[in-house]
Amino acid sequence: MLISINFSRKSLSQTGSGHFSPLAAYNLKKDMVLVLDVAKFKYDSYWCSVEEIYESFKDKDLKSNKSRGFSINKKQY
Repeated sequence: MLISINFSRKSLSQTGSGHFSPLAAYNLKKDMVLVLDVAKFKYDSYWCSVEEIYESFKDKDLKSNKSRGFSINKKQY
């Protein structure tokens, strides 16, 4: 299963605005996700609380004027 997120970098105190990256892991005890940032030149992979990620979805995309979010892709065998 692959979870991709479309989030606001600003809400995570990062430079830039909207961004896409996959999630790689979830830490149940800390309620955090591992974001595999695809812009390696800018940010390495990092852990972020689920609450912070959820808040980053609330920012609207400037072109569509719709909230950001996530996509779950499952491979079927």
